Amino acid sequence: MNPYGHRVLLILEAKKAKYEVYKLDPLRLPEWFRNKNPRLKIPVLEIPTDHGDKYLFESVVICDYLDEKYTRNQLHSRDPYVKAQDRLLIERFNELIKGSLECFDTNFAFGSEQIIQTLDIFEKELTLRGTNYFGGHRPGMLDYMIWPWADWSDQMQLDEVVKKHAISPQEYFDYYKNARTHSMGYYL
Repeated sequence: MNPYGHRVLLILEAKKAKYEVYKLDPLRLPEWFRNKNPRLKIPVLEIPTDHGDKYLFESVVICDYLDEKYTRNQLHSRDPYVKAQDRLLIERFNELIKGSLECFDTNFAFGSEQIIQTLDIFEKELTLRGTNYFGGHRPGMLDYMIWPWADWSDQMQLDEVVKKHAISPQEYFDYYKNARTHSMGYYL
């Protein structure tokens, strides 16, 4: 499974929203998908409206939309400063993801040092918050945004949402290996 799509699944499940998942091969995208999504970005959220369907792309944008649309189980902090800090951490984590993928093609020793430094920032932030989760006493948006890449907490593994959509490290490894050779389908 695509980890970006996994993020969206976690949020949909946390919000108890109804949804459908489509798995498509990126090398053989059907015409209906190309018509709905000319940018060919994944994941995609289709939003039915009275005036026709609308579409959102990019996992963070989709997840923010879902958190605002479905008010049950608010995942972002209600404190505007904490919410802003969490968004900065999500952005930093997204940069880490890009950097970690690049280190497969370049100097791994250099890339791995940057990865460790960035992960230390997250470890220190969680320690400062004094809770098991970035979201406090239960997982929040930041927790779910980093989960697909960082199996960082035994507590997260106890979360019902995470348990329902558990993916093994081997499956992610296979995803990245196959995604680089374009030989695997993606969840959208």
